Amino acid sequence: MKLLDTMVIVSALNPRDSYNKTAMSHIKSLRSAQDVYVPSSVLIELDLVLRNSGYFRNEILETWGALAPLIGRKVAGTTPATHETAATLRTGGMTYFDSLITALALERKAVVVTRNVEISRRVETEW
Repeated sequence: MKLLDTMVIVSALNPRDSYNKTAMSHIKSLRSAQDVYVPSSVLIELDLVLRNSGYFRNEILETWGALAPLIGRKVAGTTPATHETAATLRTGGMTYFDSLITALALERKAVVVTRNVEISRRVETEW
């Protein structure tokens, strides 16, 4: 199983991002690969990133409208156990959202598609 990190979606949304093409291929893999998912925590983090980056309401709506058919139902939800593990990871210095995706990866024995060094110290990653 693979879990896409927020940076995959952010890079895919920005055509000027140097990682855009790779990120787009990961987004497309949601439709072709059986075992690729976006964690529910990534959707929340992305929404916060958009809002904190100064996107207007209509731009946020347009972004979600474009992502919805690409992501579809390929969302991996967190559980209370995920949050318990994430809380432990945060005492070790991880940020809130990094701890959630790492905990979910540990729970599901998944690879995280990311360039995040902190996540790669705790679970298998790829880009």
